[in-house]
Amino acid sequence: MKIEGRSTTIAGETYSALRSLILSGELRPGTKMRTAELQERFSVSLGTVREAVSQLLSEGLVVAEAHRGFTVSPISVADLVDLTKVRIEIESLCLVWSIQHGDLEWESRIIAARHRLSNTFRPEGGQVTSDWTRAHDEYHHSLVSACGSPRLLQIRRQLYEKSERYRKLELSLPRNRDPEDEHAKIVDAVLARDVPRATRLMTAHISYTSDNIVNAMTASTAAQDGRARSKASAKPQRRSVGTAVG
Repeated sequence: MKIEGRSTTIAGETYSALRSLILSGELRPGTKMRTAELQERFSVSLGTVREAVSQLLSEGLVVAEAHRGFTVSPISVADLVDLTKVRIEIESLCLVWSIQHGDLEWESRIIAARHRLSNTFRPEGGQVTSDWTRAHDEYHHSLVSACGSPRLLQIRRQLYEKSERYRKLELSLPRNRDPEDEHAKIVDAVLARDVPRATRLMTAHISYTSDNIVNAMTASTAAQDGRARSKASAKPQRRSVGTAVG
């Protein structure tokens, strides 16, 4: 059991800072976690850095590789597809329970969160402000906040945060949807206590994002493979020199 105090606070702050850097994409997937550099960056002890990295390892945000130390967990199409399937199930369950148990205060939170999100500036071009990110998080949390299960909400939160690493990739893609309209329709269905429609809209909302990113990642991989093949075929072939027999 940890003893509360300054050292625990520093370790927690270091963990939170590193976690935010990973989820925001500032520490990109596959980045090597050099403990000495992190120690200097956060002005903390080596033990504090190792404790923070260990916590991230247990969450799956960092992976340990033989002879390489720790790296930020990579992203992949397979991981996104799996994450999306599980997230849809958990998000839908939380939403159903919230609709069943939610009261007037819950409805008020949803309306307020929707209003804040729709009126928070979201710039074009693949970047969002911290205010918009916070408003978007609060919107999605408000919808499920009355589910009544802290354990289920914790699982849902972990899945949501891991999906954020991928969702940020979609922000740089051309807009082929209207997420503001999707948000509004989900709220309408939830406040009408229409469970089938609410869960269908939420599933579509999450799936649209996942599908866009999967398509972009697949196209990027195909383009990289094509360039690699072109480069290989462009290399001059060495002629084999044989010995003439006369």
